[in-house]
Amino acid sequence: VILFFQDVLWMIVLTVGLFILYKKPGGFDYVYIDSTDQNLKKNNKPVNNQAGVLANTLKPYFEKSPDSAFIAYNDQMPSCNALQQYGHSKGVVMMDKDNVVWLLHSTPKFPEGDESNNFYPESGKRYAQIFMCVTLPSDKSAQIGKHLKDINAHIFKKHNPEKLLKKDSSNIKRTLPYHEDLLSSGGLKFTRFVKQISKKRDPEGEISASFI
Repeated sequence: VILFFQDVLWMIVLTVGLFILYKKPGGFDYVYIDSTDQNLKKNNKPVNNQAGVLANTLKPYFEKSPDSAFIAYNDQMPSCNALQQYGHSKGVVMMDKDNVVWLLHSTPKFPEGDESNNFYPESGKRYAQIFMCVTLPSDKSAQIGKHLKDINAHIFKKHNPEKLLKKDSSNIKRTLPYHEDLLSSGGLKFTRFVKQISKKRDPEGEISASFI
């Protein structure tokens, strides 16, 4: 029954297409909106709860199924401080045969652990954090791979990355323009783009951040 419940929640993530979650400062409480209901909703479970929105979104990350794939990137990964040579960006990209789920966020050291009971870092309690999750068709994985190349993302954990990126990301050439329109599985249009560190710096060498 528990496994079935988790599968249903994962299907809800895929069906919704988009959600935005805001964790309040000084704790683990959060509110969120999704593409099915634009009213702000409060969840009674804390953001680090094993049955919460984030834990269920990260189901493929925890299970590491042979049929799934993921990459986690974070310039402030769990084992060290900020890495200046990489883009100031954080996210988890997960894929099955039909869908890509792209979770972008602001939380250093996230995900910290590999299980549903230790994925959220204690250091993420003090400040407010934002999470944005978009579901796309699986054929958009190459565009996501290009985006990660454009921002020089620091990938610190991966599972079957060849299924996700189709080819090694080092072979993806960084090219202008650093923006592109994408369409979610639910039909929502959004734009992925890259912020440059400074106009005086080499745009091919110093890409700092990404926003949607």
